[in-house]
Formats: sequence, C-alpha cells, structure tokens
Amino acid sequence: MSQTYSQSQGGMGSQLQLQNRLQGLRSSIQNIQEIANDTARACTIAALDLEEIGDSEKVSEIDASLRALIDAQHRLEVERALVTRLATQLDSETAENEYMTAWKKNINKYEKMSESSKYGKNDMYREFRQQIWDVKHEGEPMPNLFDGEQGGDDSDEDLVIAGARVNYRCPVTATWLDDPVTSKVCKHSFSRESILDYIRAHGGNCACPVDGCSNRIKPQDLYADKVLERNVSRHLRQLESEETAAQYTMVQ
Repeated sequence: MSQTYSQSQGGMGSQLQLQNRLQGLRSSIQNIQEIANDTARACTIAALDLEEIGDSEKVSEIDASLRALIDAQHRLEVERALVTRLATQLDSETAENEYMTAWKKNINKYEKMSESSKYGKNDMYREFRQQIWDVKHEGEPMPNLFDGEQGGDDSDEDLVIAGARVNYRCPVTATWLDDPVTSKVCKHSFSRESILDYIRAHGGNCACPVDGCSNRIKPQDLYADKVLERNVSRHLRQLESEETAAQYTMVQ
C-alpha cells in the first residue's frame, strides 16, 4: 500500500511539474507577444518617416514585414490557446495527439485564408495602414485595403476604414494630448501625467475615465504611444498652417 501511495505521489509530483512548465511556457508566449506588439509600433514609426519623404518602396517592405509578424502572432496565439487547454488534460492519454491535431488544423486553416481575411480584419494592420494613409490624406476615407481580391469572404464595409477625424484631446483634461500613453487593456489614450494622477487619486487601479468603457486600468497597463505622439504633432502643425492661411486670406 505504501508503494502504491508513493507511486501516486510521484505521479502527482510529475504532473505538477508539467503544469508549472506549461504555465512558464504560457508566460513566455505572452512576453513574446508583447515584444511583437512593440516591434509593430516601431515598424509604424519607421514607415511614417519613410512615407513623409515619399519612399513608397521602403514602406512596402515594412508592410510585408508587418504581415509576416502578424502571421507569427497568429501562430503564437494558437500555441498559447492549445497550451492552456493542454494544462487541463494532463491525465488524458490522447492529449499529445489532440494537441498536434489541433495545431495542424488551425495553421492549415489560417494558411488557406485570403489576405483580406488575414490582414484586413487585423486591428494592428488596419491601424498601420490608416496611419500611413493619414500622412498625406488625413480626414479622407481610406480606400479598400484589398481592392479586387477574389475568394475573400469580406464585405467592403469590413475593409474600408472611415476617414473620421480622430480626437487628439485627452479624455481626462480635454486638452491636447501631451506625452500620450495608451492602455493595453482598452486602447484608450491619455496625456501621461493626467492619467497617472487620475489613477493615483483612485487608489492605483481604477475604471477607465472614458465614458462607456467598463475596463479597469493601472499604471502597468500603459505604454508610451510614440505613433500617436507624432500624429498629434502633425495634426497641430496642420491646424496652425490652416489658421495662418485663413489669417492671410482675411488680410488679402
């Protein structure tokens, strides 16, 4: 009996070790996903610089790199979901086979998808293309991202991003965004000092101050949004230019 108990305890110990390893793997995948998001933001900044000087060839190269990054992120997300499921099936003799079957099924399905399905509905890619478009066409609707593609299941409504004017004011102070940060949780943006003061005043963890948002945010959820900072600067320069032109017209 003691031998059976010992074997049972040994099996439980091995299972616990495996669960810990799977938890570590999930954490590693999440860290890689964060790095991928940072890389995407860096790609956007570089592409904006190139678009401003008219180097469309380099912008296209970055576009292709971003698509490859999105493909990699999809594989990471599939891996994360399957590892999470595997952690609940450690006592199943077929867990390994089920894992590999599900992996191949998900990846094969993704590879057969049209480009409009892979990228046209991807928030990161849509935002990237919108940022590039706004460099020279701010306020104008962006054309269909995948015009003329056959075999996709997407409607034009899904693939055209409206050219609505973005609000570059901080939701907390209603002034122009200054040193903007964006929440990883809800994607809302704020002036750094104003949102940090707001969070501190509410105990370090509070509801997002944007009307209608039910998410909670804390300082660790915020990242410096350099792309948004550039957009705010460009927008203010445009407003100043329009104001100067209007004053000149009045004098004339």
